[in-house]
Amino acid sequence: MAKKLLSDWKVHALCITFVIIAEFIGTVRVDLGVIAFSLLPMLFVLVFGIVLAILKKIPREMMETASPYISIATLWLISKTGSTIGPNLEVILNAGPALVLQEFGNLGTIFFSLPIAVFIFSMGRQAIGAGFSNSREGSIALVGSMFGLDSPEGQGVLGAYITGTILGTIFFSIMASVLGASGLFHPYSLAMAAGTGSASMMAASAAPLVDMFPEMAGEITAYAASSNLLSSVDGLYMSLFLGIPLTKWLYKVLKGEERYAKAEERRAAKNPDKQTAEIIETYTAVDEEQPKTTEKQQSYGEIWFLRCKVLAFSGVFALIGNTISTWKAGNMLSPIAGIPAIVLLLLPIILGYLLSDLVAAKTKINAPALLYISLVAIVMGLPFIPGNQIFLSEAGKIGLLPLCTPILAYAGISLGKDLDGFKKNGVAIVCVALMAFIGTYIGSAVIAEVVLKMQGLI
Repeated sequence: MAKKLLSDWKVHALCITFVIIAEFIGTVRVDLGVIAFSLLPMLFVLVFGIVLAILKKIPREMMETASPYISIATLWLISKTGSTIGPNLEVILNAGPALVLQEFGNLGTIFFSLPIAVFIFSMGRQAIGAGFSNSREGSIALVGSMFGLDSPEGQGVLGAYITGTILGTIFFSIMASVLGASGLFHPYSLAMAAGTGSASMMAASAAPLVDMFPEMAGEITAYAASSNLLSSVDGLYMSLFLGIPLTKWLYKVLKGEERYAKAEERRAAKNPDKQTAEIIETYTAVDEEQPKTTEKQQSYGEIWFLRCKVLAFSGVFALIGNTISTWKAGNMLSPIAGIPAIVLLLLPIILGYLLSDLVAAKTKINAPALLYISLVAIVMGLPFIPGNQIFLSEAGKIGLLPLCTPILAYAGISLGKDLDGFKKNGVAIVCVALMAFIGTYIGSAVIAEVVLKMQGLI
């Protein structure tokens, strides 16, 4: 048993090394005058892995081993996100119709980004990952669980995440300034559109509006903050039930796979080589909402052994990262003190897995485990559930970002084998991600504008 447990020790050792180095570096604020952004530890670990892969310091076997670990580690993030929804359900119920309905405007990302991805760049399924959302932390967890972060969809969401990290705040600030000055939308509508689920993007969108309309500063700030909370709460389900299915459907309608295959054939004709053929075969494979794991080929006991092992390692790594992060912030929480928090966050994961397995075995429903995990975490955080305050209090001790760092560390180790896809689609992913940002902002503003006018509020 011990031999089996530590057979992949090199992968975990490299992962925790990445995590410790990145957390000690911490968040780096880059201010270039016109452009300002923050580089987070979760971005550093991804870069570490890519750099070592370029230097050929990570064996292919380690890359393959780390691949299924990504989707399992993302479940910590799903549990954490779910824990924030239960206590905030009342906010959604009390929110005005304009605030609630404008959330559907976030789907505008798809209709702005997918045509560009398909007709201009002839992208593969990277377009789905880059185009269905603003690609923040929750999107990474969702795509990681459904497809795997080393899948084409995973490459897309990671590329879009990097784009948003570096360009997101300045891009949203410019959009808010331009649309605010245009007079096309009421400031309240633009304030509601600022709620993207990212605090930094929300602040960047709201700041120019406050500056342009100081007499409405209070209302603008309140609308933006409320919208951002709603996006954080419902973003997972909006993407799971509407965003990703709609993106996949539109990609099929636009014949994205066919256009991609033809583009690859043209490239292969100009420069035939085995590598190009392999890329075509990989990216045009059957589209399954399954991470790249071997679970179906394993026994039930082996599946649970892998789940528990990866959850244990990634949970400990998150605890260590959280300790370093809180120490740098001046309110250190030791790993020992964080154990109750990790145990309570683990409970929805275990129960969610059990529910997923049970439903799949008894019915034909094969919903992803993350759905059940999130629902369990929501229920545990509801105000009328006994012990909810203990759960919420302990879960609040573990930061969202330290939970993300091990996920991206495993991804960094794994993604070296997919560097060709990143290099080939880098510019395309950036452009598609920026179009997604435009789509979500304008789409939300349009719906908010219409509903506010119908209510007679503007």
